[in-house]
Amino acid sequence: MIADRVETIFRQSFEIEKFTEDLSIDNVPGWDSMAHVGLILALQKEFGVTIPPAEAIELTNVKNIIQFLSKRTA
Repeated sequence: MIADRVETIFRQSFEIEKFTEDLSIDNVPGWDSMAHVGLILALQKEFGVTIPPAEAIELTNVKNIIQFLSKRTA
């Protein structure tokens, strides 16, 4: 399931207690611009997708990330 794989990446990238779709760049400590680049790279590697920079900028919360990946993965 996509959400489970995204959760694994988030747990590896950030120290979070509870994983929810409400997690965002605004409420996850350490999710800054550099961490965002690392997150995007990890998502691309895990899901075998290319995330264009213009779209990567918009992926600032878990809900949007899952929706994006759901549309681009089988």
